[in-house]
Amino acid sequence: MDTLHTVLRSIREGKSRRDHLDVFREFLGHLDRIGRRASLRAPSVGRRTKGTTRRKGK
Repeated sequence: MDTLHTVLRSIREGKSRRDHLDVFREFLGHLDRIGRRASLRAPSVGRRTKGTTRRKGK
């Protein structure tokens, strides 16, 4: 049992925790990529649908 606890403790101590700022930057990068994809898929403003006509002024 002592060796098991020693091994588990060494594994826990050996893990390097990621810096919280790196995790936050990665999160912001994901949001940025999602936003860019959404803006590419969004239809252009002012685009007329098929079959509609523009009214001429008087």
